[in-house]
Amino acid sequence: MTIRNLMGASAIICGVSLPLSAGELTAWVIDAAAEKPYFDVLATAFNERFGAGGTTLKVVPVPGYNDAIQAASVSGNLPDIILLDGPNMAAVAWSGTIQPITELIDPALLKDTMPGVIAQGTYGPDGELYHISPYDSTVILWGNRSMLQEAGVRVPASVEEAWSREEFRDALEKLSRLEGVRWPLDMKLNYGGEWMTYGFAPFVQSAGGDLIDRETWIADGTINSEANIDAISELQDWYKNGWIVPASAGDNQFYGEKTAALSWVGNWMWPPHEAGLGEDLVMIPAPAFGPEGVVSANGGWGWSVPSTTTNFEDVRKFFDFVMSDEEVALYADITGFAPARAAAVPLSEKYSAEGPQSLFTEQGNCCAVVRPVHPSYPAITLAWTRAMLNIFSDGVPDVKSELDAAAAFIDMDIEDNQGYPPFGTN
Repeated sequence: MTIRNLMGASAIICGVSLPLSAGELTAWVIDAAAEKPYFDVLATAFNERFGAGGTTLKVVPVPGYNDAIQAASVSGNLPDIILLDGPNMAAVAWSGTIQPITELIDPALLKDTMPGVIAQGTYGPDGELYHISPYDSTVILWGNRSMLQEAGVRVPASVEEAWSREEFRDALEKLSRLEGVRWPLDMKLNYGGEWMTYGFAPFVQSAGGDLIDRETWIADGTINSEANIDAISELQDWYKNGWIVPASAGDNQFYGEKTAALSWVGNWMWPPHEAGLGEDLVMIPAPAFGPEGVVSANGGWGWSVPSTTTNFEDVRKFFDFVMSDEEVALYADITGFAPARAAAVPLSEKYSAEGPQSLFTEQGNCCAVVRPVHPSYPAITLAWTRAMLNIFSDGVPDVKSELDAAAAFIDMDIEDNQGYPPFGTN
């Protein structure tokens, strides 16, 4: 973090409420469009339940969120509870900023939580849970039914029927010849950032590759493996063919302009997709891009407890409430994310009935691969993102060279941190 960012984040922190005393909980959350409607009502609902007993909650949306968290951790001014992006959990736990929460959550609740959510929140060295989310996310192919039908493209309805790499390529070629289709596929290149890891790792993992060796924690030989080079080169060829929406074209070619027939993106885009396409919207499982079959990205933002928090009885009440069947179901209905708990599914308007949205939970339960739970993850995702942004640009550089550079960057970060002990010491 730069000095300027630290000063800016400190200024932000001065404007928000910090924890006061036992019975008065403060939670910091991101100020994001998909989640905001839920966070707007969370404190009111919690206080109606527990306020009479003396426990109240204040939910504070914080701009410049990640910088604010880092600055507050330095100054010792973190609130009782923080929202944390799951893949960053290991780095934050390794730094000592957050503490285990296993003992603060009802074991029956944990037993009912999706395996991918538990895996995302579990810190390897001590096997304790440091993070839990009310939802799981996934990436699917969203399609324009009319365009797919006109092009004669088969629409798979379940993971078992997913397109192979060859059928995916064939579908794009057919769609590219369809009048009105400027680009067959939107892969959200305009997103950049963490999306480039979250959204593109499933292709290499399906092909038999990964971002890092998860036993040795060495990137060289894995992130630049032949499987990765082959899978990403295929996608780069599609980009060269003009089949993928360029970053410069923006966000709405699929659901707004309707010049793209398919969109590869997560379930957070359900509301705008449904509004834009209506009954023409179809949900298609992730492709089986290689011998490992369908692989789904997973994970997302969830709750963690700073190491400075000591009012554990109040925090237990928070977890009992926010991870309850009813609240998890409400979170799913407001955001479109899949409920993290099986018991919440029957209570959700979106997920209680069988339908195309069932792909979200189906993929989450069968095919999710958690992003590497390691303190080096910020370096892993930064290196991978740089490579992907270069590979899918007008310069279309050599894929192997970009992935070699990513491997060198990650391994140097791990070496500079002496392997992030106790990782890599066995």
